[in-house]
Amino acid sequence: MRRRSGASHDAERAGEPIAFGLEGPLVLGFVEGGLDTADEARLAEEVAKTLPLRWSLPSRALERLNLLSNHLGGERGLLEWLDGHPGLPRLTARLLVLVDGLERYTDDPAVVTAVRDFRAGHGLPEELRGVLPPATSAETLSDLSSRLDRQLFDHDVEGARSLGLATSRWLRDAASAATSPSPGLTEMGEVMARLHEDLAAAST
Repeated sequence: MRRRSGASHDAERAGEPIAFGLEGPLVLGFVEGGLDTADEARLAEEVAKTLPLRWSLPSRALERLNLLSNHLGGERGLLEWLDGHPGLPRLTARLLVLVDGLERYTDDPAVVTAVRDFRAGHGLPEELRGVLPPATSAETLSDLSSRLDRQLFDHDVEGARSLGLATSRWLRDAASAATSPSPGLTEMGEVMARLHEDLAAAST
C-alpha cells in the first residue's frame, strides 16, 4: 500500500466527508499527535472495515489508508496495531495474516503433496466441503486465500473466521501427519497452529 504523491492534508483538516469509513481528521489526528483511547478505537474499527476493500478503494480513501500504514511502519505495522484492538480490528488483522500465509505456501511442492496425501486419507472437514474443487493442486491454498479475501471484502467476518479456523486446523494436521516433513512444511504447520490459536482467541 503506497501513499500517492501529492496527497493533501488540508482537505483532511477541513473535515472532508468520510471516504469508505475512514475519517480524515481521525487519521491525521492519530498520525500527527495521537488520539485518545476512544477515538483510536473508533479509527481501528474503521480501518478494519476498510482494509479488506483496499484493492478497490477510491484514491482519497487509499491515501488515508497509506498515510496511516506508512506512519505505523508499513502493512505489518498496521496489522500489529489493529491486533492491539480487541473485537473486529483484531479478528480482521488475524484473518489477513492467514490470507497472506496461504499465499506464501501455495507453491511449495512439499506442502501440496502433504495436503493431497492428508486429504486422500482423511477427506475434507465439513467446513471445507463445497469450498475446494475435487482435486488438490498448487492452487488449493490460493483458492482458500481467495475465498477468505472475498468473505472479508463482503464483510462476512464471522464466515471468514469459521473458514479460517477450519483451514488453519486442516493444514496444521496435514503437516503433523507427514512422515518426512520438509523444513518448509514444518514451518507451515507451526504457522497454521499459531494462527488457529490466534483466531480461536479472537472474536467480534
